[in-house]
Amino acid sequence: MAAAGDACFEVLDALGLCRLTRRTGDLDGAVPLRVAKACVPLLEGNAFGHQITLARPIEVQRRLGSLRAEPVGEHREALLRAHRAALPRLVSQGFLAPDGAWDRALRGGVAWTCRTGLGRPRLRLWTGLLVRPDPGVWLRVAGAANRRNVLIEVSEAYLADERAFVPLVLELRVRDEAPRRLRLEGEIGCLAPVRPGVRIEACALADAPEVGRAHAEFYDARYFAVKKGEVTRKYRRLVGGEAGARKGRAGEGGAGEGGEGSAGPARVRLVVAGPAAPEIAEVTEVTTAAGPDPVPWRGGARRLASLVVRNAVPFRATFDGHTLAVAPEAPRLAEGAAAVERAFARVFGEDFIAANRGALWYLTKYFTPHPPGEPHFFVKPWAFTRTPPGWSSLLDGIHGEGYDVMRGVVATDVFFATPAVFHVRRLGAPIEVPEGAPLLRVLPIPRDLLRAGFREARFLDA
Repeated sequence: MAAAGDACFEVLDALGLCRLTRRTGDLDGAVPLRVAKACVPLLEGNAFGHQITLARPIEVQRRLGSLRAEPVGEHREALLRAHRAALPRLVSQGFLAPDGAWDRALRGGVAWTCRTGLGRPRLRLWTGLLVRPDPGVWLRVAGAANRRNVLIEVSEAYLADERAFVPLVLELRVRDEAPRRLRLEGEIGCLAPVRPGVRIEACALADAPEVGRAHAEFYDARYFAVKKGEVTRKYRRLVGGEAGARKGRAGEGGAGEGGEGSAGPARVRLVVAGPAAPEIAEVTEVTTAAGPDPVPWRGGARRLASLVVRNAVPFRATFDGHTLAVAPEAPRLAEGAAAVERAFARVFGEDFIAANRGALWYLTKYFTPHPPGEPHFFVKPWAFTRTPPGWSSLLDGIHGEGYDVMRGVVATDVFFATPAVFHVRRLGAPIEVPEGAPLLRVLPIPRDLLRAGFREARFLDA
């Protein structure tokens, strides 16, 4: 439990079925040594948020177009008793509205099936927790990301009711290749505080030349010379050293308003340097104490904005256990790379291009492989994200058939690239990623929320 001063939401545990836990960045020593030494964004992505962790295993069953879930073995009766006792208590003490939508939904048990039209059934699983964000904070529900059960997908949801406790429910889709009886245990989702009121503005590279210069300064000749033989640790020094401290001060460097300690909206700049610019998206529906179905957000200017990064170059990638070979559609890659180089040339001139050929090549080649034996590679969008001082960006990967795009956290107030890191799960056969496929959701988050904890609420008669 975090100290109350560091907390930004409350949690009531009604069942003892799940708990909120914190991960270590190295996943208890499971990440490669090279990543542990240098890849700060991935380490912070591993540690992001509070993992929704089952205290008791759950078995999910598929039957006749519906989904069921119940605890395994001796835990079943204990959970049924806890559920029967908790619901009347929650209603009588005002945590749930009597005969309200939540009360009716939870009467049938901790899990129930839902579907939209003729769509596939989804399982709504009550974690046994109720949560309430502090004013000015929303809670984001998503999958467990970099260490997850790949046989389930967790629907993204936002809890935005600061007036009342809301049951924390995960909406799960079970993949076709999963067995009819699927055992769930450990980390099944992630809960994290986020802050609405972000305004994202798109602009051309010509309107933010300092971002292009920063890219060239980071990927200079010395960077590539060091990288040939060892880990550079340049990002770590940039974020944690004098450069990060100097550029992270509010009001310096033209990053806009809304930094740490500011009461105004956070202004984020999307700097477009090539084709396939990310989309600016807003959350339009939230979950509240009114019931389990999301409702339109009617909070006026306090909206939550993010970026959706889509693939610019169709490609196939094959991993054989040693080599990961990426085969892009060559004409599309050449067209996109030429457009990026033209954008830099228009802003900085041909002399700049000649002097910073390595930095431009690193961006225009679009794909960057990892060392042999690793099923990973980078895709580098042809756009940059600049957040106000004190704000980072969550890079939440969007998974596809045979691959995951991993979760990361980048200090986008000093480093503006938002790469998509692929983890290929398929061995031998290629994955295929078409043009326009979504790769990342980029969500600006103030760094004080990355460290925030929660307060433990109790029943009134506890």
